[in-house]
Parts: sequence; C-alpha cells; structure tokens
Amino acid sequence: MRASILAIAIFSLAGICSAQSSLPGCEARPEVRQALQEKLRSRDLDKLKYVDRVALQHAVLDDLIAKYPRELEPYRRLISFVHYETDDYPALQARYREQAKQHPDDPLALYLAGAVLFHADTPESIRLLDAANAKAPGFVWPNLKLADVYSSGKRVDKKKAAEYLAAFFTACPGSTDRGAHWMLAQVGDSTLQTRVATDLRKRLASETDLEELKQYETLWGLEFRTHPPQEHAAVRQQVSEDLKRLEALNSKPDDDWTALLRKGYKQSGAPEATLTALDDRILKEFPSSETAFGVANERWKKVHKEPEDQNDAKAWAAYNQVHKEALKGWIRDFTDVTYLPRQSWFFEIFNDDAVPEKEGIAAAEHFLKAELDYDRPASNPYLDSAEYLLQHKWETKRALELLHKAQPLVAKEIDEEGRDDNRTADKQEESEKYVVYEQQNLAGLTLRAARMAGKPVEAQALRASVEGPPPKAKTRESNYWLNRARLAVLENRKADGLTYYQLALQTRVSPPTPWHGKLEDNLTDEARLLWKDIGGTEVAWNVWSKPPAAKPAELAEGRWEKPKKPIPSFELADLSGKTWKLKTLEGKTILINLWATWCGPCNAELPHFQKLYEKVKDRPDFQILTFNIDEDLGLVEPFMKDKGYTFPVLPAYSLVVNLLDGYAIPQNWVVDPQGTWRWTQIGFDGAPDWIESMIQRMEALKKSEGGL
Repeated sequence: MRASILAIAIFSLAGICSAQSSLPGCEARPEVRQALQEKLRSRDLDKLKYVDRVALQHAVLDDLIAKYPRELEPYRRLISFVHYETDDYPALQARYREQAKQHPDDPLALYLAGAVLFHADTPESIRLLDAANAKAPGFVWPNLKLADVYSSGKRVDKKKAAEYLAAFFTACPGSTDRGAHWMLAQVGDSTLQTRVATDLRKRLASETDLEELKQYETLWGLEFRTHPPQEHAAVRQQVSEDLKRLEALNSKPDDDWTALLRKGYKQSGAPEATLTALDDRILKEFPSSETAFGVANERWKKVHKEPEDQNDAKAWAAYNQVHKEALKGWIRDFTDVTYLPRQSWFFEIFNDDAVPEKEGIAAAEHFLKAELDYDRPASNPYLDSAEYLLQHKWETKRALELLHKAQPLVAKEIDEEGRDDNRTADKQEESEKYVVYEQQNLAGLTLRAARMAGKPVEAQALRASVEGPPPKAKTRESNYWLNRARLAVLENRKADGLTYYQLALQTRVSPPTPWHGKLEDNLTDEARLLWKDIGGTEVAWNVWSKPPAAKPAELAEGRWEKPKKPIPSFELADLSGKTWKLKTLEGKTILINLWATWCGPCNAELPHFQKLYEKVKDRPDFQILTFNIDEDLGLVEPFMKDKGYTFPVLPAYSLVVNLLDGYAIPQNWVVDPQGTWRWTQIGFDGAPDWIESMIQRMEALKKSEGGL
C-alpha cells in the first residue's frame, strides 16, 4: 500500500511549465501560505501514522501545484518532504532533471532541477542554477540556493556564498524565509545581518498576520548578534516593547504564540516573577502542550539535581526511580508531546536491570510498533529493540529476527550515505567511519544474538565481513577484534577467541567509564566469561587482560583528536563587553569550550566546566574561555544567571560555522602557549576524573613544546 501511494503521488505532479511568463516572487501568495499553514501544520502531521502523513502531504502539495504551477513554495515543501520522509527522492530528481531538459528556457524548471541535484550531481546543479540566474536575473531564488551550494562542502567559497545571499536579500528586503535566515547566520557578514535586521523590523512593524509576526523571534536573534554586548540592555528594552505589541495583537493566543512570548520575556530580561507567572499560565491554559511540558520539565530538574558522581550507584538509583515516576506522569498528562508515549519509557528503562521481563518486553514491542507506525522505515528501531533484548537476556531469538529485518535497511542507509558528491575530505573520512560503525554494530549485535540463541549457523553469513582487513580508523579497531572474537567463539574456536579478545582489549582507545552509576563493559565481560569457560584462574586473568605499556602518544589519544585546521586569530567580546584576542593570550595554555543553551550534553558538562574554571581561573599560565553558538543570543545571559555560571562567554556562532564544515557540541579545544590548536575533544563522557584529566592535558602542553 505504501509503495503504491508514493508512486502515484510522485508521478501525478502537475507540469510546472505552463504560464512561463510569470515567475515566483519573494513571497508566496496569501492563499498558498494559508493552505500550507492550515493543512500541513507540523503538530498535526506528527500525530498521523507514516503512511497517512505521506499521503496527506502529497495530496495537499499536488493540489497546490496543480492550482498554482508558478508558485515556488509548494515545490520547495515537496522537495524537502520527499527528500527526508520518503525513498522517492531519486525519482523526483530524475523527473525535474528531465523537465529542465525539455524546457531549457524556463528559469523555474532550471531552478527546481538545480535544487534537487545538489549533493547528487553538484556540478550540474550549479550549471542549472547559473542558467536560471542568467535567463531571469529578477528571479531571486537561484541566488539563495547558490549561497547554500557555496557555503560548505567540497566547493566551499564563503565570499561567493555571501555575495549570492546579499543578492537575495537585496531583491527581497525583510524576507522571513527560514532558509534564507539560516544561511544568513552561516555566511552573512555583520553589515548584511544589520541591514537584514533593519529591513525585517520595518516589515514586522506593519505586519498583522500572526504567523508572520512569529518572525520576531528571528529578528531578536539577529539584533542581539549584530549589537555588541554593551548594547544588549537596549536590545532587551526593544524586545520588551515588541512583546507589548504582540500581546495586544492576539487576544486568543494558542500555545505556540505563548511559547514565543515566553522566549521573548526571557530575552527581555524580565524579572523571575514575570516568567513564573507566564509559566503558570501556560500550565493552566495549555496543560497538554509541548510548551507546558518544557515548563514542567525545567521545574522538575531545578528541584531534582542529577548526582554529580557517575560512580555513585546508590544516588543514581534513587534519582532514576524518582525520574521514572515523573516520566509516567508526563506521559499521562502531556498528550500533545508525541515522542513521550512512543519512545521515552523504552529508553528510560533501557539499562534498568530491575524491570520485570514481561513489562520490559511489552515496552520494547510498544516502542517498535510506534516507530514503525509513525516514522519513515529505518534500521534504528530494530537495532535498538534487539540490543535492548540482548542487554536483558530476553527473547534472544526474537532479537535475531529483528536484526535480520534491520540488515537491508542498514545496507540502504549506507548506500544513501555514499551518494553525497559535495563532501570535503574530512567529511568523507567521517562518512567512512560511520559506515564502519554501522557494519560493526550490526555484525556485533547479530553475533551476540546468535550465541545467546544457540544459532551458530548465523556465523556463515557474517564471516566474510567480520574477517576482512582491520579498519583504518584506530577508534574502530577494538570493535573489529571484538567481532573476530565473537565469531571465533560462535564457531567453537576458543583459543582464537581469547587471542582476539586480548587484541580488542589492547587496542581500545579508552576504557569505559561509569554512567549513571553503572559501568558497562561488554568486551571485558565476554572475555572473562570465555576465560572462565576454559578453566582460567583469576590470577592468570589479571596478567592476561592487563594492557601493554602504551607509548605517550597512544595514551594521549583516547576520545581526543588532532585538529586538521589552524584556529583563527579571533577577536571577540564576551557578554560583559571585554574583548579577547588570541594574540594577547600567547604564553598561556588555553581551553575553549563550545556550547549552546539548548544542547543536552553541554548542560551535563557545564557544571564540571564551571568547577574547572573556579579551580584554575587565578593561574597565570592558564586561560579558560567558552565559545557560545546560540543563534538566540538573548537567551544566553539569562541562562548564565539562572545557572550561576561565571566563566567567560564569547558569542562565536559565525566564527565556529565558518571554521567548521558542520560541528558537534560540546567540544573542548586546547591551544598551546604558542597559539597552536593541539587537541579537540568532542562530546561529554561523564568521566569521574574529567576535571583532573583536563588540567593534566593542559599541564602537559605547558611542559612540552610538542604537546602530548
């Protein structure tokens, strides 16, 4: 049923090439905007099952394209929807490529083909977009797409991207297009951002459409970013004035509108009593909404602090029990938050050894059914469910069945991963690591399931992939030997298994650390089990499993990486207005943390970072800084005050996105006293010795000119 619906929808699109004399302008016509807002609201779509959601989006978009074949927004929505929610993107690419061939003089046909071919045939995408520009210089949308093309990747040219983006905003001053504003944050210089902010404020001053007025959130972010910190008080006052107008314009606000006001009041620096009263109002008037859940969750976390020591099993057990009871209430009460009943309980009990088997299996089946019903087919629900069953040693044959269902989906995802023709060498390396991880993870889970289910025949299908050459990435070598060991054990080659387990122990880049009071180490557990199985003693085990003495460079790696680019010579003002320059910090070892207020792992790491800052802030040889990458910069100062953090915060969104072609946070950068960027740590692992190991790494750079 699913495949037939998609096939019909894709190939029943209205032709785009009628009425070629007209071209889309800066804005969709009001009736198109209204139809999209009313019929394709994201909250309504999220409640639909996958098949129904796909069918509805096709029906609405096909109808709009048939009625308004020269309006662009339905096409853009179709491209995005087909790309991210279906497997039919290659068919759409082929269709638009063919239409461009048939209508080479139609700028709209050229644009659509250029848009869908980006990342698949990027040179052709550029050619088509340039052709659309040449044929209709007043048609603004090819400029925006070309800015996207040149903003990152193999053909990155920030200057060219900025020029195309400036051309778009020159033609469309005050545009509220979300893609254009996202690109503005990526490549727009301060002059352009200031001009766009001025134009957007002018437009919103006379706007009455409530949906368009929500763009005040975008405007506030722009104005905070384009004003120095010492002028932020004036910006906050302007936000306060905007809020008065917004409240007067909407006498019957829904929860989305109230969420906008809530964010605005936080950025305005409103007193705590005002924010508390607004939150109380949200809980009362929109009790089942996602906004209300955000309020309730924030309040709960303020009362119930996570234990700081990841080793403290007793404290974490107590915390987890209280959190489970709270989650049950949230699932019951916040019925508009669809991911709560679908996913949250399953992941809450994923590592809980006290869950009864019947209850645990029911939770896994509920999770799997919800994922299959509501989301695009993917491997993760099968892999997660199988790993969960294996973790608890329940229904291992069922786990094996789930892994067989995951296998073709993993293969498809790996194939899709390899289609991007615009990757830099660094991104290609990351992609190859991802592929190795996916293959190793599937093979490892399958071998574990086969052993636990007593199905050694499963080894035959896996032998070729498991026994291939070791991966190039050192971070994946340990898993390679682990799977070799699992395969050997499954085939009753116990001596080989011990050899491979030992290699796996010796090549892992860092030992596992406790998380939420538990230490999980499948590698050691499996190796020890085999050791005991062949009659090995505990004394001999301690000798056999001890890692060899490692070279200093090997010890230094762990979860750290060597940067592949030099750090830019930055000059940035912190939230207090103090200017920091890399050049004036020479002679000091510098630690820079990258974070954002909305980042969960960042919020877990920052309390430790604050303690580190307090411990070393008076040392003349160290300097601790943070680069904040919030686009809504006005939220950062209230966040710092609420948390009681005192470390320096340098707004650095533009610097980071220009330096890194994509990024993950949190990150920690260590710069030596000569100003050379030596190390990058990505992610937060909750290690009990996090503060001490960070100081040790900084000390080592101070002592040794070459670093660790």
